[in-house]
Amino acid sequence: MSRVSNLFNLQELDRTIAQAGQRILEIDALLEDDSAVQKARRAVQAVEGQLNDVRSEHSSAEHAVQSQRAKIKQNEAALYGGSITNPKELEDLQLERESLARYLETLEDRLLEAMMELDEAEMAFENADAKLDLIKVQSAAENADLVAEKEQLQKEIERRQSEREAVLGNISDEDRAAYEKLKERFDGVVIAEVREGNCTVCGVDLARSKLQEIQSGRELIRCSQCNRFLYAG
Repeated sequence: MSRVSNLFNLQELDRTIAQAGQRILEIDALLEDDSAVQKARRAVQAVEGQLNDVRSEHSSAEHAVQSQRAKIKQNEAALYGGSITNPKELEDLQLERESLARYLETLEDRLLEAMMELDEAEMAFENADAKLDLIKVQSAAENADLVAEKEQLQKEIERRQSEREAVLGNISDEDRAAYEKLKERFDGVVIAEVREGNCTVCGVDLARSKLQEIQSGRELIRCSQCNRFLYAG
């Protein structure tokens, strides 16, 4: 193989290794990111707080109804027990019973509203909790896929590193030094392919004589515009 062919193979291996390494970094960030689960958990906590408030309101409404019924029971015991015979006192007790009964209706209406709100709050909590469970399951499945992908990428890097070592054995120290020097400057693309007489990086048209030099592969030929080494394949 020619000098430039070996450098091109080295470049493609380095780019593959770099891409795999970048993807591993992305996977690590995704594995550490549990924002979806945390968001769903916060939603559950918020709904649970609302549910507790509604339960407290329902308990108060229920207690108020029970207390009012106890008052009515005491009133009826006094009204119909026979211990009170004074007409005026009996009339007052009757008026009190009517007032207690009217207020009981109000309290029962409030209790009914509280029961409906409690049903809605419990359903909202169940839905939020179910959504959290679903997101946990989805996250676990996604993470399993990411872990498997990461393992494959690590194996790919190991294979490519071995191939890279083999390619380096065919490259002179001088050519390797030139490649490494330009690698960072050109963002990893030191060798540009030539297609249909053009540099595929900058697009410059190449003279026929230069194309012949590139195709011979005896020397490293640079593009006059982007200054990369040219490779005709």
